[in-house]
Amino acid sequence: MQPVPTRFAFQMVVVTPLLLTACSTEKNDVKPAGPPPVLVTVAPVVQASRPVTIQAMGNAEACHAVAIKSRVDGEIVKAHFVDGQEVRQGEPLFDLDDRPFQYRLRQLKANLERDLALLENARAKEHRQTVLNKQNLSSEETLAGMIATRQAAEATVASDRAALAEGELQLTFTRIAAPITGMAGRILIQPGNLVKANDTNPLVTLQQMDPICVTFTVAESHLAEIRDHHAKTPLTLEIQPNRGNGPSVPGTLLSLDNLVDRQTGTIRLKAQAANGDRQLWPGLFVTLKLKLTERPDALVIPARAVQTGSSGPFVYVVKNDLSVESRPLTIAQEDKDEIVIASGVSAGENVVTVGQWRLKPGAKVEIAQGSPDNKANKEPQASK
Repeated sequence: MQPVPTRFAFQMVVVTPLLLTACSTEKNDVKPAGPPPVLVTVAPVVQASRPVTIQAMGNAEACHAVAIKSRVDGEIVKAHFVDGQEVRQGEPLFDLDDRPFQYRLRQLKANLERDLALLENARAKEHRQTVLNKQNLSSEETLAGMIATRQAAEATVASDRAALAEGELQLTFTRIAAPITGMAGRILIQPGNLVKANDTNPLVTLQQMDPICVTFTVAESHLAEIRDHHAKTPLTLEIQPNRGNGPSVPGTLLSLDNLVDRQTGTIRLKAQAANGDRQLWPGLFVTLKLKLTERPDALVIPARAVQTGSSGPFVYVVKNDLSVESRPLTIAQEDKDEIVIASGVSAGENVVTVGQWRLKPGAKVEIAQGSPDNKANKEPQASK
């Protein structure tokens, strides 16, 4: 092989560094690619009227509960109902043995008839003595004695009639009727047992089921606004039984307690609700929302959009360039599915509802297609 000419070799040496320099410059001019946009779901900030509510927990209870007791002594001979049966006011519950009261009533009637006869005799004697006195055939003292005898007989008859009325009343007490419409509990004293008048233990307890009442407590800080709104119009509330499972029951606030509990700083309230379908049961734990008034033009966002940071609640707002901005929030009211915002966002802005954990301020996002939130968001974006 022939050797390369010296001049050609020198040219190759010179050209090679130039090529290396050009390649190096080309590499430095290429910028590194940024992270891909984060796929998120968004929802618009909606401006709408929302009720101002206070959430609380409480218990359902019978508006009227009666412990049934006997008003006379006697033996229970019959129960007209079974455990858990609903009874109407005036319907019979228990029958006591009424034979002693029947016998007593006959005796009282006989006493009355005897004393009526004595009264008639006393009146006749008084009449004859009056005639004799007018003829000056008898003294005034004898007439005064006859008048006193007649008055004593009248008093005896009046006493007999009162005793007879009491005996008839005692006889009616041998049939114990329901004083209210409600549901009977377990029969505590069965037929065949002897009972005493107004004994310590009741025969059964009746609980009124419809309407039913709900008692609950709220913080004393709400007392002033509740009193103000309740004075203007009856306040309504939504009662949620079964720990949020099932439809809510509408109710009306009845009263506020006259004392704030010093230990807990709360005040007890009482509401009433129709309970025809028996959704509420005495003793049942319930959650409820007491409506005070309406908040017009409230800013509403889905509850799942709100995150909690070291400085409090915040949301990610999607800007026009599809980058996100972290916004601290002031929450006016929280609900199960939505939150009313006092400040932090504006109507028409879009907040991230899914995918927040992958975001940081300034990150680029891609809005997921076909999601319910994105469909709802299309019209506000077009208006921009």
